[in-house]
Amino acid sequence: MAYEDLLKSVEESAQEKETELRNKAAVAIEEIRKRAKTQADAVQLAHVDEARKSVTTERNKLLYITRAENKELFINVREAAFERAFGEAVARLADLRSDPEYPVVFEKLLIEATSAIGSEGFCVHIDPRDDALCKKTLATLRISAEIRTDLKTAGGVVVSLAGNSVVISNTVESRLQRAREHKRTAIHAILSGE
Repeated sequence: MAYEDLLKSVEESAQEKETELRNKAAVAIEEIRKRAKTQADAVQLAHVDEARKSVTTERNKLLYITRAENKELFINVREAAFERAFGEAVARLADLRSDPEYPVVFEKLLIEATSAIGSEGFCVHIDPRDDALCKKTLATLRISAEIRTDLKTAGGVVVSLAGNSVVISNTVESRLQRAREHKRTAIHAILSGE
């Protein structure tokens, strides 16, 4: 019997060891599962965070592009309105000669240009259509100058000293160009509502 008791004792000891090993394995497996779940949750959160960042970056990029496109479109619309306004001004001024006030306008343009030169011996360049008006105006103002009908303009004069050392342009087109440059900022501010 001692042999059987020994076998029984060995068997019981083996079962205890097996139970102990199973319990340790179950605890280890549970710890591994917990760590794996924690790691999986961390990986999932990292992927979600990365996806959010990617979406935010893409959204910001699209907003920037859209704003830039809108700004360019606004600038183009504003510039087109500005050009249209000056185009209308040019069209209106094209018929300036037929206005009954043109002789007064011509005289003022001539006075401004000649007073800027401030000396005798200058040349007045005009459109051939203003030849008679120029002669009459110069005589009225008692100004002596050479007249050259070598311009094509909607009205006004160009006055120059000999050798073109000084040239004063006071034509409708040159005044409109100066006004265009001078008023561009103000007109753009009005068009943009600022």
